[in-house]
Amino acid sequence: DETTNLTTGTAKVTFHMPFAMTLTGVKATCTTAPTGATLTVDINEGGSTILSTKLTIDASELSSSSAATAAVISDASLANDAVITVDIDQIGSSNAGKGLKVWLYGYRAWL
Repeated sequence: DETTNLTTGTAKVTFHMPFAMTLTGVKATCTTAPTGATLTVDINEGGSTILSTKLTIDASELSSSSAATAAVISDASLANDAVITVDIDQIGSSNAGKGLKVWLYGYRAWL
Protein backbone atom coordinates (compact mmCIF):
# COMPACT_ATOMS: atom_id res chain seq x y z
CA ASP A 1 0.00 0.00 0.00
CA GLU A 2 1.00 3.63 -0.25
CA THR A 3 0.67 4.80 3.36
CA THR A 4 1.95 2.10 5.72
CA ASN A 5 5.58 2.12 6.87
CA LEU A 6 7.65 -0.55 5.15
CA THR A 7 9.05 -3.34 7.30
CA THR A 8 12.07 -5.54 6.73
CA GLY A 9 11.71 -9.19 5.80
CA THR A 10 11.96 -11.82 3.12
CA ALA A 11 9.50 -12.44 0.30
CA LYS A 12 7.54 -9.22 0.83
CA VAL A 13 6.34 -9.74 -2.75
CA THR A 14 6.26 -13.01 -4.67
CA PHE A 15 5.35 -13.57 -8.32
CA HIS A 16 6.08 -15.96 -11.18
CA MET A 17 7.84 -14.78 -14.32
CA PRO A 18 5.34 -14.77 -17.21
CA PHE A 19 8.13 -15.66 -19.68
CA ALA A 20 11.89 -16.09 -19.84
CA MET A 21 13.58 -12.69 -19.67
CA THR A 22 17.04 -11.22 -20.02
CA LEU A 23 17.26 -8.58 -17.33
CA THR A 24 18.91 -5.31 -18.35
CA GLY A 25 18.07 -3.12 -15.37
CA VAL A 26 16.28 -2.78 -12.04
CA LYS A 27 14.77 0.22 -10.31
CA ALA A 28 12.93 0.97 -7.07
CA THR A 29 10.71 3.91 -6.20
CA CYS A 30 8.71 4.89 -3.14
CA THR A 31 6.01 7.44 -2.38
CA THR A 32 7.53 8.49 0.96
CA ALA A 33 11.31 8.67 1.21
CA PRO A 34 13.22 6.81 3.90
CA THR A 35 15.19 9.08 6.24
CA GLY A 36 18.32 8.48 8.27
CA ALA A 37 19.52 5.56 6.14
CA THR A 38 18.98 3.94 2.77
CA LEU A 39 16.10 1.69 1.82
CA THR A 40 17.68 -1.58 0.62
CA VAL A 41 15.98 -4.21 -1.53
CA ASP A 42 17.09 -7.64 -2.76
CA ILE A 43 15.53 -9.50 -5.69
CA ASN A 44 15.68 -13.30 -5.75
CA GLU A 45 14.98 -15.95 -8.38
CA GLY A 46 14.15 -19.32 -6.84
CA GLY A 47 15.56 -18.20 -3.49
CA SER A 48 18.92 -16.94 -4.81
CA THR A 49 19.77 -13.29 -5.25
CA ILE A 50 20.12 -11.91 -8.76
CA LEU A 51 22.05 -8.86 -7.50
CA SER A 52 25.71 -8.70 -6.47
CA THR A 53 25.10 -5.14 -5.25
CA LYS A 54 21.62 -4.66 -3.82
CA LEU A 55 19.12 -2.08 -4.98
CA THR A 56 18.99 1.02 -2.78
CA ILE A 57 17.09 4.26 -2.43
CA ASP A 58 19.22 6.83 -0.61
CA ALA A 59 17.89 8.59 2.48
CA SER A 60 15.48 11.44 1.61
CA GLU A 61 15.23 10.25 -2.03
CA LEU A 62 12.23 8.73 -3.85
CA SER A 63 14.04 6.65 -6.48
CA SER A 64 17.02 4.36 -6.88
CA SER A 65 17.89 6.24 -10.08
CA SER A 66 19.98 8.71 -8.08
CA ALA A 67 21.45 6.19 -5.59
CA ALA A 68 25.07 6.75 -4.59
CA THR A 69 25.70 3.05 -5.26
CA ALA A 70 23.99 1.52 -8.28
CA ALA A 71 22.57 -2.00 -8.18
CA VAL A 72 24.60 -4.63 -10.02
CA ILE A 73 22.85 -7.54 -11.72
CA SER A 74 24.75 -10.82 -11.29
CA ASP A 75 22.14 -13.14 -12.85
CA ALA A 76 20.43 -11.57 -15.83
CA SER A 77 18.68 -14.74 -17.09
CA LEU A 78 15.25 -15.10 -15.52
CA ALA A 79 13.51 -18.36 -16.38
CA ASN A 80 9.93 -18.78 -17.53
CA ASP A 81 7.67 -19.37 -14.50
CA ALA A 82 10.57 -18.74 -12.06
CA VAL A 83 9.48 -17.65 -8.58
CA ILE A 84 10.69 -14.08 -8.00
CA THR A 85 10.71 -12.69 -4.46
CA VAL A 86 11.53 -9.23 -3.22
CA ASP A 87 13.17 -8.86 0.20
CA ILE A 88 13.38 -5.59 2.12
CA ASP A 89 16.67 -5.53 4.03
CA GLN A 90 16.60 -1.96 5.35
CA ILE A 91 13.82 0.66 5.53
CA GLY A 92 15.61 3.81 6.67
CA SER A 93 16.45 4.54 10.31
CA SER A 94 14.70 7.75 11.39
CA ASN A 95 11.60 7.16 9.26
CA ALA A 96 10.71 4.14 7.15
CA GLY A 97 9.94 4.52 3.48
CA LYS A 98 6.40 3.92 2.22
CA GLY A 99 4.84 2.78 -1.06
CA LEU A 100 7.71 0.73 -2.50
CA LYS A 101 7.59 -0.37 -6.13
CA VAL A 102 10.28 -2.48 -7.81
CA TRP A 103 10.78 -2.44 -11.59
CA LEU A 104 12.48 -5.12 -13.69
CA TYR A 105 13.65 -4.02 -17.14
CA GLY A 106 14.65 -6.38 -19.90
CA TYR A 107 13.56 -8.24 -22.98
CA ARG A 108 11.89 -11.53 -23.67
CA ALA A 109 14.38 -14.35 -24.11
CA TRP A 110 13.22 -16.41 -27.08
CA LEU A 111 14.21 -20.05 -27.09
